[in-house]
Amino acid sequence: MAIENNMEVPQVHVNVKDVEWTASPQYPEELRRVYRYKALIGGSWPGVIPQQDILMGILELAPGAIYSAHAHPAPELYYVMSGTARWTVNEDTFDAEPGTAIYHAPDALHRMINTGNEPLRVCWVWWAPD
Repeated sequence: MAIENNMEVPQVHVNVKDVEWTASPQYPEELRRVYRYKALIGGSWPGVIPQQDILMGILELAPGAIYSAHAHPAPELYYVMSGTARWTVNEDTFDAEPGTAIYHAPDALHRMINTGNEPLRVCWVWWAPD
């Protein structure tokens, strides 16, 4: 935080290059070898803009890698920035390319498979409604 006129000013910006890549330690080792992410807003990671009601960041998935089917109570948005994926949300499976936005409702079963020859890079957002 910066100090302005003797008052703390909350952090309002962060650059992706200033945040370290990480992987969720609770995930299996096989997944941690093929995916990584950077949280930019929310959480308690160093350099991240602090927020309690929202998480936002980028995720990378290696070519051919599968991000296994899972669900969670938080709603989630993804926006494909580069690469291609075969994406499943509940019973709907589709191809996602740059420019595709995807919504996962709370507890929706979802997964992605990188179908391209380059890393899949997506922006993701979780939030806590109510």
